[in-house]
Amino acid sequence: MRTDKNIQKTQDNEQYNQYGGGVQAFMKAGHWVFLALVGLIFAMLVYFFTLGGYFSVSPQEAVIVLRFGKYENTYTSDWHWFLPDPVTSKVVIPTNPQTLQVSFNSGITAEQLPPPGPNGELPGLQPGRDSYLLTADECIIHASWSARIAVSDPTRFYEEVLLANNPAGPDDIIKENGEELGRRGARTLLSQTLKSAVIMTTASFTIDDILYKNQEKYRAAVEDCYRKMIENMNIGVTVEEVRLNGKVMPPMVTQGHFDALTAITAQQETMRKKAEENKARLIAEAETQAAQIRGAAENYRKRVVAEVEADKVYFETFLEEYKKHPKTALSGRYQEVLSEVLSKIDQKFVLGAGKGGKLWLKLSPELPKPKSSTGAGAQNNAGGK
Repeated sequence: MRTDKNIQKTQDNEQYNQYGGGVQAFMKAGHWVFLALVGLIFAMLVYFFTLGGYFSVSPQEAVIVLRFGKYENTYTSDWHWFLPDPVTSKVVIPTNPQTLQVSFNSGITAEQLPPPGPNGELPGLQPGRDSYLLTADECIIHASWSARIAVSDPTRFYEEVLLANNPAGPDDIIKENGEELGRRGARTLLSQTLKSAVIMTTASFTIDDILYKNQEKYRAAVEDCYRKMIENMNIGVTVEEVRLNGKVMPPMVTQGHFDALTAITAQQETMRKKAEENKARLIAEAETQAAQIRGAAENYRKRVVAEVEADKVYFETFLEEYKKHPKTALSGRYQEVLSEVLSKIDQKFVLGAGKGGKLWLKLSPELPKPKSSTGAGAQNNAGGK
């Protein structure tokens, strides 16, 4: 009996010697793993209560801090520390200007248009593929728009807008039964609002105003409408600019007709400018001629007035002399008139000589002045002969 017990003890000692080393090694390894886990947990706790709660705010963003999901504060600069998740969480909202784009263009290019039908009918627009705008005179146009917006009040923006999970990224996609229903987020809201502003404004302008006459007024009206809509929403967003990208285009199947109209309009504008230039030139010439006529008339008026004034003085003087000595005044006037008349006579005149008339001779007549040097030389030569 004792022998059996000795044998069993010997066997147990052999098994212990065989597996004991492994067990001891395992226990030793487990001890070190435990110490490592304790150190890791301690380091995580230290990080959690020190560096883990620090964050900085860049110049082009705002950070909204939530404590247990409730709004705590908004920070726009500097370094800050809060207990990290799950105690506090942060929502980063970009405040730098961002660009939104909306398009009302056809879904295919001109090269992809199908040919006309058997009766010459043109292909129309397809819902779901083509987008378009309708003008006040029921014409269809295509256009692309962009708007530059910025978050001016991050707190109101966070409280009033159903933000995406990541406000700095694209909007969240809403799905139901694996089918995409749309997107949810601020960019979707602002883009759809811009679309509404473009649609409503376009409906108040005619096709001629949009394409040719008042395109800048059309763009400004869209911008003004979009600003008012965003202001009425009061979501902490500011509209900086609304732009019309590229050209406003009619449907592609009617593009040729509009191109012809554009060419005719350009020719009409050229002719109108030429007519304006001719108008300005003729008006300038007429004004110059009118000024010359007015100047000549004024000079003539002054000359006539001066002559009349001189005659007035002369006749008033003669009248005074006549009142005093009528015969002497008339005789003197007679001699003056006779002298003036005879001074213009270069030859002799016989008046009524056959009937006992008188002979009038000009005393000391002046030699006629030569008309030119050639004529004077000829006369001199003739006198010498």
